[in-house]
Amino acid sequence: MHRAFSGYDSSTMSDQLALLLGDGPVIHDPGFRRYYALVPHGTAKTWGTPAAECLGEGTYPGVPRADQTESDVHTQASYWALPMTRPGHLCRPADVLALVMVGGCADEEDES
Repeated sequence: MHRAFSGYDSSTMSDQLALLLGDGPVIHDPGFRRYYALVPHGTAKTWGTPAAECLGEGTYPGVPRADQTESDVHTQASYWALPMTRPGHLCRPADVLALVMVGGCADEEDES
């Protein structure tokens, strides 16, 4: 997701993610420059692109505290780029895939 929005500040990035992912929850790990869009259970079994990994069973991502919604430049701790708005409301896999594909296109443009 970083690739799709390179150059955006974190506030603008969160706004763009909310627009594209329907306000589904997203965790940002600034230390590793990764975003984790939370999708329904079982999505990894049908994930259709090698452009981004879909974590499945046996994976335990670090989840920030519910009130951790801003980056802390001193600790580089994970935070909610998009907090969960209600129980069970997750990102749609098709929306995440579309965003991943946009990021892949941005990489191709950088190389040309």
